[in-house]
Amino acid sequence: MSQAALAPALSPALPGAAEPEQAPIPPQNDLKREETRAGAPPARPPVDAEQESAPEGIIELLLRAPERFLEHLERHHEPLALTRALLGTVALGAGVFGAVVGAHRGGLQIAYAAVKVPLLLLGTMAISMPAFISLARAFRVRMEAREVVVLSLGACARFALVLAGLAPILWLLEGWLGYHATALVVALTCAAAGVSASSMLFRGLTRRQGSLAAGLAFLAVFGIVGAQTSWLLRPFLVRPRATSVPFVRGLEGDLLDSVWRSSRSAAGVYDERSDDLP
Repeated sequence: MSQAALAPALSPALPGAAEPEQAPIPPQNDLKREETRAGAPPARPPVDAEQESAPEGIIELLLRAPERFLEHLERHHEPLALTRALLGTVALGAGVFGAVVGAHRGGLQIAYAAVKVPLLLLGTMAISMPAFISLARAFRVRMEAREVVVLSLGACARFALVLAGLAPILWLLEGWLGYHATALVVALTCAAAGVSASSMLFRGLTRRQGSLAAGLAFLAVFGIVGAQTSWLLRPFLVRPRATSVPFVRGLEGDLLDSVWRSSRSAAGVYDERSDDLP
């Protein structure tokens, strides 16, 4: 056997000989990838609080993971950035829905409704907030006043996002439906958004040992104030016979009477009243 063939075998045993090269140790990230390929579930990366407080993070939490939004609310002790994101979400989502509602008439009403729907939500919440804080104290919900404010604002933001999500359906139906039928569809859309928002509000209260009665009291106050505020800010849909587009209209009747009359008119039963005359 030649010396060239014996050299590799004898070189490790010779004193002072160079050690054979070892295989490189794979980095930790490669090991994790191999575990993932083998079927081990990857660990969910931690979420930065500032990233969750960004508008895009808030929208994702409110729509896809309301429980994580409530957890974020509990551990977020500086709610200024969160409040700004929620206010922007309400303005954007409700503004889009308002513009679609105003498109039934077109023209200046698109801008009017795009302003009035966010104003309706934020104004209702601002008027209801003292009652919300008092109810939280009365029902011994373990929440500070600022937490009640941010939770209520989060429910309004979820309300606005659901409205924005349903806006394309309303836009499609506006070409087929008349004035009264469109008014009923708008009312049903708002009811669906209210159910979605109230479910998150209930969960937020029960996480702090709130009771069902506290959640119902919150909804009753918000519903009454919201109904009156919407009546004061009308029209959102302008009557076909109206020759001008006012920002607000004079006070006449009430909301429940208007919904009842719209349902009868959609069925072809018209109740003539003095305020319907041109």
